[in-house]
Amino acid sequence: MLNERKIMVLQAIVDDYIRSAEPVGSRTIARRYNLGVSAATIRNEMADLEETGYIIQPHISAGRIPSDKGYRFYVDVLMEPEPIPEQKRMEIYQRVAAYSQEIELLVQEASRLLALLTNLVAIVVAPQIESCVIEQIQLLALDDNRVLVILVLHPGIVQNRIMRTAVRYEPPTLQRISQQLTDRLRGMTYRDLRSGLIREIHSEFGDLGATILDILVSELVDSRQEKVFLNGANSIFEQPEFKDVNRAKGFLDLLEQKGVVSDLINSLSKLTGVQITIGHENPIAGIHECSVVTSTYSIGNEVMGAIGVIGPTRMEYANVYSVVELIADSLSEILTELVK
Repeated sequence: MLNERKIMVLQAIVDDYIRSAEPVGSRTIARRYNLGVSAATIRNEMADLEETGYIIQPHISAGRIPSDKGYRFYVDVLMEPEPIPEQKRMEIYQRVAAYSQEIELLVQEASRLLALLTNLVAIVVAPQIESCVIEQIQLLALDDNRVLVILVLHPGIVQNRIMRTAVRYEPPTLQRISQQLTDRLRGMTYRDLRSGLIREIHSEFGDLGATILDILVSELVDSRQEKVFLNGANSIFEQPEFKDVNRAKGFLDLLEQKGVVSDLINSLSKLTGVQITIGHENPIAGIHECSVVTSTYSIGNEVMGAIGVIGPTRMEYANVYSVVELIADSLSEILTELVK
C-alpha cells in the first residue's frame, strides 16, 4: 500500500515524464509541484517507490521514470478521463456519421480520426461479413459475357464481383433473377447458407445460380480474413522512444502483420468498455514498451468490431481513454441507427 505522500510523488513523476519524456529527479518535483516537502524527503520517497517497483532508474545518475507497475497504479487509481467538450463531441460524431452510407468508409474515417486526435497508431477492425444480413442481390449485365453481382449486406456493406457467363442474359431476365434471389435470401446471414438451400438454388437457377453461390461462398471465405484499417503509423517517428531506427523498423514490421494486429486488438477488447493494457501485459513481445487502449463497438448488444490505439507507455492516458471511448460510442450509435 502507498501512503498519500508516495502517491503524490508517483503522480508527479508520471505526469512530468509523460509531458517531457525525460527522467524525473527529486529537485524537479520539488520545484514544479507544490507537495509541501523538501527535495530530500521526495528523494527518500522515490527510493521507496523504486524499491517497491513503481519507478525505475533508466541509467546511473539519471532521474526516475514510471515502471509498468507505476503506470498501472496511475491508470487504475489516479487517472481521470479527460472530458471532451460537448461541441467537440458533436463535431467528431458528425465527421464519422458523414460516412455512414458505407460501412468500410465509416470505419476508415473512424481510424483516421482516432489517429489524428491521439497522435498515435490507430486501428479499427471492421465487422466480419459472415455476421451481417443479406439485404439485396442485384445482377447487372456489363456485356455479352460479364455480369456484375452486387451484394448489399446489412448494415451498409456493399460487395461487388464480376462473373463471366457462357451466354448473354438480357436485363429483364437478370432483374427477375435478382428479385427471386433477394426474396429467397433476404434476412439470412452467411452462416444461414446451409447445404440444402445451396442445392435448391443451384437446381432452380442452373449454372448462373451455381456461379452466384460460388461468389457468395468466396465472399464468406474472404470475410473470415478480418479487414483492419490502420492510420498514424508515421506518428511513431515523433516519439522519443522510437528514435532508434531498428526499434522503429521492428514496430512498423509488426504493424504490417494485419492478422496479428487484429488478433491483438480483438483479444484485448473482450471486456465491456475501454481497456488499457500496459507494457509487458501485452501478449506480443514486440510491443512490451507500448501500451494499447482498446474498446468494442456494437449494434445494440451485439459486438461488431473493435478499435484501439498503440503507442509508447508514456502516452497521455487520460486523453486517449476519452477519445477511444468517444469514437467507439459514435460507431455504435451510428450503426445501431442504420439498422432501425
